[in-house]
Amino acid sequence: MNKILAVLLIVIIVSAANAAVYHFFNGEKLAEAALEWEKSQTHPKDSDLLLVTEFAGYVGAMFDHLSEKQHICAPDEITKNEVLGVVTDYLKNTRKGLKYSGSVVVEKALYKKFPCK
Repeated sequence: MNKILAVLLIVIIVSAANAAVYHFFNGEKLAEAALEWEKSQTHPKDSDLLLVTEFAGYVGAMFDHLSEKQHICAPDEITKNEVLGVVTDYLKNTRKGLKYSGSVVVEKALYKKFPCK
């Protein structure tokens, strides 16, 4: 019985710790992550690689979703780094709307760059 309680306690502690690490992006946090991704392209040792990975995963998932639903029309040969660059450039040049959720900001960036004709 003590082993079961110990395992249950470990699961609860690990779950709470993981929940604290992951967060939702708003536009401002996304802009911060985009700049960190950009920095990682030239200075990976000086970058917050967890934030870079979260940014790449978040934007990549949004790109895949929008492509699958045919809301955006990107060239077949586009790379993930090119997509991340598109979103990063949009965030660097846009200051309005950063209070919105990250998904709205990424959608706007990708719709602007890859509209369907």
